[in-house]
Amino acid sequence: MTPQQTVEAFIGHWNTCDIDAMLALCADDIVYHNIPMEPVIGTAQMRAMVEGFLGDIDRCEWQTHAIAANGNTVLTERTDIFHFKDGRRAAIRVMGTFDLDAEGRIAGWRDYFDMLEFQREFAPA
Repeated sequence: MTPQQTVEAFIGHWNTCDIDAMLALCADDIVYHNIPMEPVIGTAQMRAMVEGFLGDIDRCEWQTHAIAANGNTVLTERTDIFHFKDGRRAAIRVMGTFDLDAEGRIAGWRDYFDMLEFQREFAPA
């Protein structure tokens, strides 16, 4: 797959909440950084973070508005929508940067978003 196809597949796995398929596209030492928060390093930490985050989520609906690739770097402009098991819905606007290694795996993933928007959208009902 091209770097862009890898990122598109990764987003598709988020939309089906398939953590194993997500992580299969990642390097073992991935650095995943939601910029307003502390980074997560390695697939074990990433799995724990994603499993915890998706615990109350029924499904995801990430919408990619724009995507661009330059070598092994892919940039995305997205709206990440999360549907909660209790019927609530949260949506945040995100700019994402994905860096792929020589084997075509995601080695770095940085998402930039407004923390206040995140807190507002994810506030308990």
